[in-house]
Amino acid sequence: MNMLITDIDQLRETVKMNAAIPFESIAPFIADATDIYLEPNVGAAILEKAGEDDTLKEKLCRALGPLTLSLATDELGIQYGDAGITVQNKQGERSPASDTKIAAAKSNLYFRGMQALDRLLAWLSARPDDYPEYAQHAEGITPVGCLIRSARQYQDEGLVNIDYSTLSFRAMLPVLLQIQVRNVSQLLGEALYQRLLLGEDGLEPLRLLCVRYMAAKCAELHTSQTGREQRLNGNQPEFAPLIRPLYTDQTDTGNYYAAQAAFYADQISGWMQQHPEESGTDTGGCPLDWNSKEKRIFTTIY
Repeated sequence: MNMLITDIDQLRETVKMNAAIPFESIAPFIADATDIYLEPNVGAAILEKAGEDDTLKEKLCRALGPLTLSLATDELGIQYGDAGITVQNKQGERSPASDTKIAAAKSNLYFRGMQALDRLLAWLSARPDDYPEYAQHAEGITPVGCLIRSARQYQDEGLVNIDYSTLSFRAMLPVLLQIQVRNVSQLLGEALYQRLLLGEDGLEPLRLLCVRYMAAKCAELHTSQTGREQRLNGNQPEFAPLIRPLYTDQTDTGNYYAAQAAFYADQISGWMQQHPEESGTDTGGCPLDWNSKEKRIFTTIY
């Protein structure tokens, strides 16, 4: 696979970069950024197609440039040699930036790159006829049977605002699947759950309630104080916005999405009771045999 950015001048079209830096110093980071961020999200076929599609290549480079420099920031200012790790020390020239400014620049580069990548994914999704390779790749990312298939469905049907971010949706996908396999299947029972996955007639209202429950439950877990601390524990920049509104919940109580998830769980149970034929719920009951051998309320009085 050919590199999308082949010289410093091309890189400088997307980021602020000193033209004196040798390209061979930055080339490894371009390759790493391509492997880490671009290929998993757009697919290898789209990267190959960029060689003959200038518009596609330009959009890919707008994401690749900032992400490359974000990866390279920590290493560009140091040198490896016989004396170990060293930095240049010349008086009368520019002073090294503070750690705070370096961290802010790195975070901003990452945010810019991920925003550009998110816009690229939305652009590709809107053109399935022109880029069927991406449509096939995106379909393969979401496992078969997942009730929520895209960021648009998550927001429009799940009623949780994620700015239609495909990257945010994919980051939350493992949690969504866990909620579906564990919580939703328990709420419905195995038989009804399998019928829902098959898309049987009459279950569309139930499917919509399940989607809203999954979206709210995922948002609850993702916006909780504990969840945010775990994701940021490694002090790595986090792509934002994730989910709005964000609640800083120091005591893990009062989360808006927790209340929403509980509401939709009750709605699912209520729908099953109100539609016994569609849900297969037995509401007829059975006579109570209070005086059976195992369970009786009357005893012989002597």
